[in-house]
Amino acid sequence: MLNPKILKKLESLTQVPTIPYVITQVLNAVDDDKLSASNLATIIEKDQSLTARVLTVANSSFYGFSRRISTIDLAIVILGLNTIKEIVLSLAIQRFFAKVRKDLFDIKDFWQYSIFCGSTSRVIARRFNYKLAAEAFVAGLIHDIGILIIIQYFPKEFEKIRDLQMSEPISFIDAETSILGCTHSEIGAWFVKKWKLPEKIENAVLLHHLNYADARELLEKVNIERDKEELTFKNIRISYGDTENINLDKNIDEPLTVIVALAEWFAQYMGFKNWSMEMENKSHLFMAEQIITELMDDDMLSPEGIMQVIRQEIIDEYNKANVLNDFIEK
Repeated sequence: MLNPKILKKLESLTQVPTIPYVITQVLNAVDDDKLSASNLATIIEKDQSLTARVLTVANSSFYGFSRRISTIDLAIVILGLNTIKEIVLSLAIQRFFAKVRKDLFDIKDFWQYSIFCGSTSRVIARRFNYKLAAEAFVAGLIHDIGILIIIQYFPKEFEKIRDLQMSEPISFIDAETSILGCTHSEIGAWFVKKWKLPEKIENAVLLHHLNYADARELLEKVNIERDKEELTFKNIRISYGDTENINLDKNIDEPLTVIVALAEWFAQYMGFKNWSMEMENKSHLFMAEQIITELMDDDMLSPEGIMQVIRQEIIDEYNKANVLNDFIEK
């Protein structure tokens, strides 16, 4: 759980990053079953930068429409609500990224990593028949946002974390636990809850560096607190036994956490996680290693063949998502 000293400082911040009101309105509207495209367009058009971003994506080469999309109403129809939600949340996160101290951290590199994890999460969600692929993208995109919060509001401590990693063979998680008494996962989950994002995303942010047993124990403690607040944690299970591409004869709790952890594993494997300074001593990930091992067990393809297929799917999805790249200031 969060170090009380860290929590006290977070709660005392007068300029805590928030999701702008218009963006919050859009997110709420997207989840409204009775929503009309014209009503959503009216809300989006209240924010000039959001309007520009939606139109930019709609007119990007990825979609390749023969005529220019000039109205938000048409963009909504063409892109679909899930894509609109991704754009809106990505813009909200971009506004937070823009405020992070660039002298301490390569923010562009980290943004690339975040887009990669979002894209990979979407690929994995599709492979595992997880229906909310857009939700997986968002979870992958923001799952390590706690690191940016540390850099922005605890810069001295972040420098100590880096120094500790340089002086000792230690993972990033172990280094920040030593210095802060908590992790970026816990800090990030605090913000996600404050932003009122879905509980599944909050759990993915909180749990993706815990082993399965510790995650379940933590959730039991959190559930007790949530019961007092009259909130109910609903356990979600995903079956892998009937998927086309992967044959895992088991059910796994917290599927979104599994997806996000796998996305970070692939980021490390494919060279997108160099910011962590983890070469040999890598931070633990929620069930990622176990799932990867079973992914390799296929009668039709060799482990190398399976990995090549998945890598190519991820690269293709990442290239598509590069339409988001100009979110970070040049």
